[in-house]
Amino acid sequence: MINAFGNGIYKGVAQRVGAGQQATELIKQLQEMQQSVQHPLVTAKHIGLNLSAFVLNLNFLKSGSENVQLVMLNLEVISTKAPLVSGLEDDVAIPGLSVSIERPKQITVKFIDEDFEEQTQEFSDQTARWILHGIDLLNGITIIDRLNSHRQRSVKGHLKRIAEKRIETKYELNYND
Repeated sequence: MINAFGNGIYKGVAQRVGAGQQATELIKQLQEMQQSVQHPLVTAKHIGLNLSAFVLNLNFLKSGSENVQLVMLNLEVISTKAPLVSGLEDDVAIPGLSVSIERPKQITVKFIDEDFEEQTQEFSDQTARWILHGIDLLNGITIIDRLNSHRQRSVKGHLKRIAEKRIETKYELNYND
């Protein structure tokens, strides 16, 4: 079950994840949920856990993209590089809505991988975009927060339909805080 937009879990900064059996179970839960919802990005917040973790699999993008599959824990952006590039983003917690967001084309991030090894890597294009989307969610920032006030008003009706449970999905949404 995915927490719907508006759930309190999306506010605030996620807690760091420690290594061990609980982290291994978390990774397994995230990967299983990602297979179930068929979405490129699933964070711990999506499944109701306020932890700094997500799985990214760009094979779930509708357009042919890079073959990227990552498990990322305790992420930190080290640097970003211009230019800013606009691109469509969506979120499994806000089904049926895609919005254009400007993000840096290239980033360097530090994270813990699925083997609990610390990594520092550079990413670009779609991979960078989705990693930044995930980091935003873990820091309490949704794609709606990235929109200007005019665009936020224009998507208000869609968000209201989500809150009223009138959006159909192939997966179950949790509307409770």
